Amino acid sequence: MPLIPEHIIEQVRQSVDIVDVISDQVMLTRRGKNFLGLCPFHDDHSPSFNVSQDKQIYKCFVCGAGGNVFKFVMEIERISFVEAVRKLADQAGVQLPEFRAEDREQQASFDALYRANELARKYFSHLLLKDTAGAAALKYLQDRGITQETVEAFALGYAPNAWDGLLGVAGRRGIDPQTLERAGLALPRRDGNRHYDRFRNRVMFPIDSATGRTVAFGARALDPEEQAKYLNSPETPVYHKSATLYGLWKDRDAIRTQGTALVVEGYMDLIALAQYGIENVVASAGTALTADHARMLRRYAERAVLVFDGDAAGIAAAVRGVESLFGVDLEVRVISLPQGHDPDSYVREHGSEAFLALIEGAQPALDFLIAWVATREDLSTADGKARAAAILAEFLSRVKDGARRRFLIQETAEKFGVDEGTVIQALRQAPRQRAPRPDPGAAAQPAQAPAFDPRPRAERELISWMMADDAVADAVLAQVRPEEFANSFYRRIAGIIQPRRQQGQTAEAAVLLDQCGDPNLAHVISTLSMEGQTVDPDQQALPLDDYIHKFRLRNLDAQMDALESEMKSAAPGTDFKALLEKHRGLTLRRKTLAEGTQ
Repeated sequence: MPLIPEHIIEQVRQSVDIVDVISDQVMLTRRGKNFLGLCPFHDDHSPSFNVSQDKQIYKCFVCGAGGNVFKFVMEIERISFVEAVRKLADQAGVQLPEFRAEDREQQASFDALYRANELARKYFSHLLLKDTAGAAALKYLQDRGITQETVEAFALGYAPNAWDGLLGVAGRRGIDPQTLERAGLALPRRDGNRHYDRFRNRVMFPIDSATGRTVAFGARALDPEEQAKYLNSPETPVYHKSATLYGLWKDRDAIRTQGTALVVEGYMDLIALAQYGIENVVASAGTALTADHARMLRRYAERAVLVFDGDAAGIAAAVRGVESLFGVDLEVRVISLPQGHDPDSYVREHGSEAFLALIEGAQPALDFLIAWVATREDLSTADGKARAAAILAEFLSRVKDGARRRFLIQETAEKFGVDEGTVIQALRQAPRQRAPRPDPGAAAQPAQAPAFDPRPRAERELISWMMADDAVADAVLAQVRPEEFANSFYRRIAGIIQPRRQQGQTAEAAVLLDQCGDPNLAHVISTLSMEGQTVDPDQQALPLDDYIHKFRLRNLDAQMDALESEMKSAAPGTDFKALLEKHRGLTLRRKTLAEGTQ
């Protein structure tokens, strides 16, 4: 682990609230003392993600993900501990000391890519707003009705009509061509010796990750003869198309507040709607809406409205979107705009009130699917209805919530004029969903919760209590050595607590999670801590002395069992007299302890 002074780490931890940090990524609802939401680390359909504001830790009791605020930022952003501390320190205004060279090297790869993208964003923006080279691009945007205020709000830019514009600027700032290539901003020439800018003579749309960092760009050609009207950054170590939605970082609060996400296809669609005051919008940016996109939206919203063009391509995109969104049990509605319109043109021609009226009257996803399937099958015939039911069954099979799926089955049967059994039969015969192929660039999923034996109960409760109250930890360690814990996990936790308390440092779970260095042990710590939410010295099932009393009895029982096993398997020549004497001593100590005397 990087050698950031522990007092600085603790200062950062105490300067941020884990609920605030996680709320930027997960829609949390207060449940008693804790907060509950959908787990961002697995395909969660029923809230299983618990956040404790008191303990400053989180825990998913389905996939096992758990930890403190640093661990959450590390997992959600796929960054190291140092980077997580740095990010949270920046948010909290805490000054960090200089890191060692080896610590900087650990972050060099990702930091270089982020720096390259940030430089590109500033460079493109400067050319658009402050340089005559960007005059044509600025006029294009103005002709599209985009104000300068909007240009600045979305950090729009211009890539010059040059082969090495960005390369030259980056080189003067110490960013080499290879880094630009890894960031998707440059391409190698055929001779392999030099590079050239990927984006040339284009309006640039910076794409931010779900945590606010610029990770890629969309680019709109200004030359009408250009073969590719839109050009996007390729996949990079920091940019994964299937897990990035344009505008999510900027509009997440509006989406969370309204509980609804409007999904459009293009950058200009989102920007135009924002200029008309409609801000709960994300754009798929030319890619199909994926399962990862759907899960991201589910963190912030309860419903999604797909707003696609009314042409064949738009309808096909909406169908794919419904399929993905059904898989996360979002309420889904669909708008197919009139022919010749996209959200950008519609809101400009008819205004925001007319557009919002369209949203209000959006079709339920099932109605949209039935209308779509009616263009593919003849619903006036029995065979056509059967084939249509089979098609819809593939969509309904993705719905995880049993009650919702039953209502959809009933509604489908009514609208097709068939009995529910026909739809259910089609559902049973629907192809099983294929497991998605691993995405090498996607965030690593936490391992499933490791199995560990939580017994003995007294030890489990004692460790939970020690992590909840430093005074209890001191009292226990004054009478019990860490190595006396029978459970190996509890033994290791006590072994971490002991030196900390000897140095006057807290044994809170949120702190211990940074000390354990083992994900399995971290899982046990977070599990025990969340189980111990109700730990209260005044309401404890047993007084502390009784816990320690039981602990000592169990410890003596374990020693006697081990000694008896040793005696049974002892080889000839073993000193049985010594073993018997030792057993007699343990028996006497246990009897004395059981009778409550010392």
